[in-house]
Amino acid sequence: MKLSAMLLRFSAVCILAAITTTLASAFEGKIEMKTTSSHNKEDMLSTMFLKGTRMRMEMATPPDKHNKEAGTFAMIINMETRESTMLMDKEKMYMVHKIPEPSAEKTASKNSAIEFKPTGRKEKIAGYDAEEYSGLSDKKYVEVWVTKEMGKVIMANQGKGGKQTPASAWQKFAEQNDFFALRTVMRAKEGGPEEMRMEVTKIEKGPLPDSLFQPPADYTKFEMPSMGDMMKGMIPGR
Repeated sequence: MKLSAMLLRFSAVCILAAITTTLASAFEGKIEMKTTSSHNKEDMLSTMFLKGTRMRMEMATPPDKHNKEAGTFAMIINMETRESTMLMDKEKMYMVHKIPEPSAEKTASKNSAIEFKPTGRKEKIAGYDAEEYSGLSDKKYVEVWVTKEMGKVIMANQGKGGKQTPASAWQKFAEQNDFFALRTVMRAKEGGPEEMRMEVTKIEKGPLPDSLFQPPADYTKFEMPSMGDMMKGMIPGR
């Protein structure tokens, strides 16, 4: 894979990981998910491994307009050290990305009221009792099916560069109520066609080895070149 394509995928995975990253979890185990988007012809399958303040996400990404081939990626999140580690299996490399601290403005608004109301609809999703709530999140109409049976799972609502993601309102709603989202559907407006659906398809509760949350010993760390290093050789006299 070319470096530019690799970095493009890395950025996309960082954003997705930020949407689903847990800060602290009472649940330990494996969660399988499927994401359907109106922008992609194929579904994206992902698996989350949760253990305390650590998470590993493995994703099979479908082909897109930038890359003709599908790919498989893994991301390790450690909220204790506030680092995300991207694993590149084909190259046997890994890349570390620092997770920014929440801004003062975001911390102050964390407990603000969020308008998500129950619809009265209930069903079993991946073996867990779920209840539907609906509301607006960054001008998107969101239907979120949640459960309390997973224990306390706090969701991050921080995107690339510390900015809020389009899902931040529903994530704050889940966090404030100790909910875990088993299904999330986004629409441009109520009753409109689905733009995106994330749904948990399987949950396996149980202890996980620490080795899941660190790069393999035979992987090499990839360091992003600094701007000064990139300019060397391009400017006469440098």
